[in-house]
Amino acid sequence: MLGKSPEPLGKSPKPREAVVMTARAEARTLVEAIAGPLRLGENVKGALSRVARATGLNDRRVRGIWHNEARSIRSDEMDRLRKAARDARATEQARDEFRAVLTKLTACDAALGLPGPDVAGPADPGLGLRPRGDDRAVDQGS
Repeated sequence: MLGKSPEPLGKSPKPREAVVMTARAEARTLVEAIAGPLRLGENVKGALSRVARATGLNDRRVRGIWHNEARSIRSDEMDRLRKAARDARATEQARDEFRAVLTKLTACDAALGLPGPDVAGPADPGLGLRPRGDDRAVDQGS
C-alpha cells in the first residue's frame, strides 16, 4: 500500500531557534543581576546606586538602562556591566559555598558532641578546639 500511512508520525523537530537579545534588554538583565536582591531597608534607587558604583557608570545612566530609556548601549558600558555581573555572581557563589561549609562544620561538631563556638573557655589556637570539662587527663605513666 503506497501513499500516506494511516497514522501521522508526528511533527518533525524544529531546529533550535537562537534567542537574540537586544543590547538594551541584556544591559537591563545585567543591571538586575548586579543589583541582586534588595537589602533590608533599601529601595530600588539605592540598589541602582550600588550598581553605578560597581560599574563606574553614573547613576542617571544606570537608571536609564533600568527603565529602558537608553536608546543605545556603548560597548565599553556593556563590558563594564558584564564584568560587574561576573564579579557579583562569583561573590554570591563564594558566599553560598561559605554558608554550606559552616553548616557542615556545625553538623560535624554536633555529631562529635563538641561545644559550639559560644561556649566560654580557653581555646586552643592551633586546632581551633576548646577543651571540655569532661575530658580525661593524659596518663603520665607513673
